[in-house]
Amino acid sequence: MSLSFSGPKGWIEQRWIVYALLRDSIQHHLEEGRPGEEFRAVHEVAGALGGRRVMLPARKLHEELRRARDVLAGRPIDALAISARTRAVISLCWPPPDERETMLVSDWGDSVPLLGTPGGDRLDDVFGHLLDGLLRITEGASESDQVEVMDL
Repeated sequence: MSLSFSGPKGWIEQRWIVYALLRDSIQHHLEEGRPGEEFRAVHEVAGALGGRRVMLPARKLHEELRRARDVLAGRPIDALAISARTRAVISLCWPPPDERETMLVSDWGDSVPLLGTPGGDRLDDVFGHLLDGLLRITEGASESDQVEVMDL
């Protein structure tokens, strides 16, 4: 599964697991383990999984991702977080649980199937390219600009 993001300044495509780990790490480190309103657009991306088209306010998504990058950039790989829902999908348990708690990947088993070896020692090596791409396609967005998210 891949997610396609089309914004005012272009588009990018990324494997869903990279997005999920970004969202889970934001939730773990910036939202005390539970999804909240502060990162609503980041969480709403998940609505596209399974084939639905999701439209997000580009400026809000940009602001949320900029705040996340300020906190997550440069953190060591052992700060990578994963949610109960992401673990369920990886383990082929369907439907995923309603619980959305997060934990560090190192406490779960120290690897994420489907991700492969990140090839680095920082969170940037796992999802930095997704963060940078989303920030690029939403840079300078107006109030009316949208990002379309689709599961490919």
